[in-house]
This record gives sequence, structure tokens and C-alpha cells, in this order.
Amino acid sequence: MNKRLATLAILVAAVAAAAGLFASASNSAPQPPNCGYVWGCLVGLTAAGPSPGTLTMYAKGNVRFTSRDSATHKVVFANDLCSFTFDPGHGSHGCNDPFMFYAGSYAYTVDGKFPGTVVTKPLRRFVTLTARTHTIRGGARLSLHGQVLRSDQGSWLSVTLPVLVVVLARHNSKQPFEPIATVRARLQGSVTNSAHYHARYRWKLNVQPDVTTTYIAKVTSQRWCLRPASRCAHPQGQLWTKPKSRPFTVRIGG
Repeated sequence: MNKRLATLAILVAAVAAAAGLFASASNSAPQPPNCGYVWGCLVGLTAAGPSPGTLTMYAKGNVRFTSRDSATHKVVFANDLCSFTFDPGHGSHGCNDPFMFYAGSYAYTVDGKFPGTVVTKPLRRFVTLTARTHTIRGGARLSLHGQVLRSDQGSWLSVTLPVLVVVLARHNSKQPFEPIATVRARLQGSVTNSAHYHARYRWKLNVQPDVTTTYIAKVTSQRWCLRPASRCAHPQGQLWTKPKSRPFTVRIGG
């Protein structure tokens, strides 16, 4: 197979994976609106208060307020990170502080009496773990491997960011899982769906257990920029879910 056909095959597989996993997840519960990345989700300011009163969106989104009557309105967030007075006929207005970029519930008032809330949901991720067999000889090498499927919003650059998979292990059910390695997953392909990007990554780790061992994989990092990791930490909030794989037990045979 030549390189062009191989690349096409990867992208087709990515489309299938994204369609399957994200479709099944979206069928189980209502999902936040897919707001435009540039203009964001709009909240209308009216004489009866904000519309909608509760806006739910995905992380990394943007909220803009616009007037729907002829009055001047004042918006004040309860966390004191954003407040502004909005005159009619001035387009839309947003907060300068990007706190709503992160998952959480953010309360505010309009004109000091009408309550409103912005609820930000983390973008979804999935991680899998498997191997060619469940039984090996003690000390033999076995390759654990899997995939990470990640939803994103706003920029294809985020798709190219490194994804770190933490592999944990335990020897019996009475022990807690302990991390044994952190593996960088490699981008395999991406799919664009409106303002969202679905990216698929592959990861691999060689292990040599001497006793029966159960492994799981998880993804917890929240990095979203291309700068060095020390400059990409965002302790103020969560962008993606923190998924875990199903356990995979490797038994020691004769």
C-alpha cells in the first residue's frame, strides 16, 4: 500500500471511530449547543432577564451578550471576574477574563435582580487498552496498546497537541492501581464536524510482568497550547473529561 492510500485508510478509520463513539455518547443524553467559535454562544438581555436563563456549552467556548430591547443593562458575575454595562445598539459584549473557557457553573445577575448561569461542560475523550493475549510466561514481554479519541473545538492546532496516557497496574483486587508509566500517544487522523474536531491517537507500552497483573489506562492532562508544558498548565480549570479504560488482566501461564 502506498503512502497516500495508507493515509486515506487512517482517515477513514478515524471517521468511523469518531462517528461510532461520539454518536453513541450523544444519544444517551442531551448535549450542549455547538456554538460558533468566533462569535460564541449568544445570551439576549431583555426586560424580563437573560435569555436563555441557563446557557450550557462545551469548554473552550465563548459567551457573548447582546441587547434585545432599548434599555441599558448591567451584567455582574458572582465570582467578580467580569462585569459590564451594555447599551443597546452596540452589537455584543463578552468577558475579558477567559474563566468560562473552563468547565464549571458560573452565576451572574442582570440589573442586580435577574439571575443567570453559564454551565460549561468538558469536551469528551475516550481511551482504550488491549493486548494480543491475556496469558504469557512469567517475564515475557507483552505490548499493551490502545487508542485515545478526543473531541475538540475551535482550532485544528489543538488536535496536534501531545496526548499523554498514564498506565496503571495492580497485582490483586485488594491493592490500589499504581502508575507505572506515562506514554505519549501519536496522532493518527482527525475529522472535522462543524466547529468541532475529532482526533484519534494511538499509544503503546511494553511490559514484562512476573505475576498476574491488571492494567488500566487513563488520560488526565489538560494541556491545550503548543508552548512548553510549563507554560501550558491551567490549574484554574478543566477542558476535557478524564477517561479510564476497561481493566485488562495479564495472567502468568506455564
